[in-house]
Amino acid sequence: MTKNNQETALINSIKNEADNEARQILENADRVIKERKKSTDQQITKLQKDNKEKEQRQIETIANESKRKIESLKKKQMLSLKEQIVKHVTTRIKEKFVKSLSETELKEMMLEWTVEAALGLEEKDAVLRVTESCKPFADSAFCKEAMHRYKALTGKDITIILSSDVIKKGHGIILEAKNGRTAFNNLLGNRLYRYKDTIEALVLEDIFNE
Repeated sequence: MTKNNQETALINSIKNEADNEARQILENADRVIKERKKSTDQQITKLQKDNKEKEQRQIETIANESKRKIESLKKKQMLSLKEQIVKHVTTRIKEKFVKSLSETELKEMMLEWTVEAALGLEEKDAVLRVTESCKPFADSAFCKEAMHRYKALTGKDITIILSSDVIKKGHGIILEAKNGRTAFNNLLGNRLYRYKDTIEALVLEDIFNE
């Protein structure tokens, strides 16, 4: 083999080795690229899945919060409606109270309220104050009848004196201890307040079927 042939063979050998090494490097690089691409795709897929799950959780959280607020608003509106209806019924009772009763019926009711007040007051000497609507029949005879009924119920005596001080607003009576220390308020407004739960229950049952 001539010198030129030897050099050519050596160059070709080196070139082949370089080609092989380059091919190997390229193959390795391609494999690494593919693996990295696969890993990247897997990471992207995982991130997309995680984001979707996160978005779904966020959507569910927002939806649940919105539902809770709507239910709360509905509840508040319903409570407000019920309160308005009860208030309306109470107002109408006050407006129609005297108009719906004859004087005889009103007098009888006030006698019952006076005796009830006497029982609650538990005093031997009391002063009776009445509203303008009760003035026509509130007299000494009225007081005597109330005292008679009280004794029939308790077996005890009580003295009830009619006050000249007439209550300008509302309907009903207030029975005060003669010493002024205690009083039993049996005005219509106060009675309605005491029976508020009963009135509300009747309204809710009749209107809301509760």
